[in-house]
Amino acid sequence: MSLKERINKINNFKYKTVFMLVFSLAINFGFIGYNAYLGFRFSDAFAIGISVYYFVLFWVKLATLIVENSVANKDDDIKYKKRVTNYKISSIFVFFIDFCLIAPIILMVVRPKDVKFGLIPAIAMATYCVYKIVMAIINYRLAKKSNNPTTVLLKEIDIIGAIVSVLNLQHTLIMVNGGMTKSMQTLSLITSIGFIVLIIVFSILSFIKNKNYFKNSL
Repeated sequence: MSLKERINKINNFKYKTVFMLVFSLAINFGFIGYNAYLGFRFSDAFAIGISVYYFVLFWVKLATLIVENSVANKDDDIKYKKRVTNYKISSIFVFFIDFCLIAPIILMVVRPKDVKFGLIPAIAMATYCVYKIVMAIINYRLAKKSNNPTTVLLKEIDIIGAIVSVLNLQHTLIMVNGGMTKSMQTLSLITSIGFIVLIIVFSILSFIKNKNYFKNSL
C-alpha cells in the first residue's frame, strides 16, 4: 500500500467514526468507574445514578461498534438497513433511560447528602465536562448533512452526554462548597428539571426527524 493510499484510508470517514467511537468508549468507561467510586465513597446516590446512566450509554455505544464490525463486509444496502435498525433501537432505548435520570435528581434535591467533595473531583468533573462538550461539537460537525445512521446516533448520544456532564458538574460544585443550602436546593431543582426536559425534547425531536429521513432515503 502506497503512502497516499494509507493517508486516504486514515482520512476515510468510516475509520474516523470507528476511532472516535473506541476512544469515547475508553474515556466513558473510566468516568463510569470514577463516578461509582465517588458514589460509594461518599454514599452519594446521585453519583451512583450517573455512573449507571453512563454505563448504559457505554453499552449502547459498544453495541453500535459491534454492529459496525458485523456489517463491514456487507453490501451497501444491507449495511445501511442494519445501521438504521441499530439507530432506531438505540434511540428508543436511550430515550427511556433518560427518564432514569429523574430518580437521582430527586434524591439530590430532596435528600441531599451532607458531604463535602475535595477539589480533585471538581477538577476531574470540569475536565470531563469540557471533553464531552468538545466531542459533541466535533461529532456534530462530522454528522452534519450525513446520511450515516451510526454517525448521527453518536452525535445525538454525545450531545446528551454533554448535557448530563454539565448536570454532573453542577452537583459536584455543590458538594465542593459544602452541600445543599435552601436557595441552592431551589436553584438546583430548576436547572435540573430544565436539563432533563432539554434532553427528552432533544431525543424526541431528533428521533422523529431522523426516522423519517432514514425511511425516505432507503
